[in-house]
Amino acid sequence: MVDWNAIDTVLLDMDGTLLDLHFDSHFWLEHLPQRYVELHKLDAHHADTLRSRIIGEQGTLNWYSLAYWSRELGVDVIALKREVQHLIGLRGDALDFLKWLKKAHPRVVLATNADRESLALKLPLTGLEGYLD
Repeated sequence: MVDWNAIDTVLLDMDGTLLDLHFDSHFWLEHLPQRYVELHKLDAHHADTLRSRIIGEQGTLNWYSLAYWSRELGVDVIALKREVQHLIGLRGDALDFLKWLKKAHPRVVLATNADRESLALKLPLTGLEGYLD
């Protein structure tokens, strides 16, 4: 059992912990490859090539950098994310946990490797800012 009275700070990750991964999975593996092919007027098989390239960057700093992907792909990744931003959402249990933390009074800090552009998109849409110190 966790002694919450002894905890003064809680560090939380954003994607996959507080936010459902559906948006990110859909964006990176479906939407971006499809829109990349459309915008560059390429054959559909290029979408599969791009998916493989994206997966190949997992675990690297490039994986998290929207500026890197925009530069490398010649597309505005932020604008493309906005096209499907309606898919951004909290995990089912996240809001209850955040409300509980607010009442319990530990300091709540978001510890994420998401870049500032991702935060600027996701935080206002989810209302997370109201629960973070």
